[in-house]
Amino acid sequence: MMHAAVSQYVFSGNPSWSNMLVSGLSTIFTQHQFHQVTHLETLWDLKDHDLVIYDKASLGNPASQLISPLERGGKWLIVNSDPLNDESAVGFIALGFSGLIVRDYTLEMLPRAIRALLADQLWFSREAMSSSLKQLVNVGGHCGHSVNVLGAQYQLSAKEQQVFHYLLQGKSNKEIALGMNLSLSTVKNHVSNILQKTHKQSRHQLTTLLLDGPGEKRQALSVSA
Repeated sequence: MMHAAVSQYVFSGNPSWSNMLVSGLSTIFTQHQFHQVTHLETLWDLKDHDLVIYDKASLGNPASQLISPLERGGKWLIVNSDPLNDESAVGFIALGFSGLIVRDYTLEMLPRAIRALLADQLWFSREAMSSSLKQLVNVGGHCGHSVNVLGAQYQLSAKEQQVFHYLLQGKSNKEIALGMNLSLSTVKNHVSNILQKTHKQSRHQLTTLLLDGPGEKRQALSVSA
């Protein structure tokens, strides 16, 4: 029985790095078809076994571009990433990304990660996977998914995501400080950072982020850019 050919898309804004990567991977995965991609518009309606290698160093945060592998299809692997805390990685899992490799280990770990993804496994740290499962259990499916996606989209830090959870529950700064064992001034700084990153004027507007559709978020980001 013949298996469908796997297409690997190297999506990067760095042509020399992309050329080097394709040359190297072609010698390892000789039965695969490799494509160098520079425009996001071409990555739609991908087959389940297709793989997109996303170069975060040259393209930036995929969540801020509202990239959702669940909508586009295929398996998406983020490479050349800066080190992330586990809570940020949870956001990428919620968006449908299949794996992430930090910059210093990309070339070393990439072949192993590709094989894992093609075997329908994920390539994240154990801590990130554990944290993702705990949030699904403790927060609840839809709400937890939405908050994780927003955390990745707006690049909230681990503490900011925790504060964000409390804010969505209507907690005051004092209640958040007690719940997280932080000083009141520290909580105020986190709230200020969250409002700045999400382009909201007040804490009461944050709940609208859970109601906005993809089109509305894209417009908001383009206006603020």
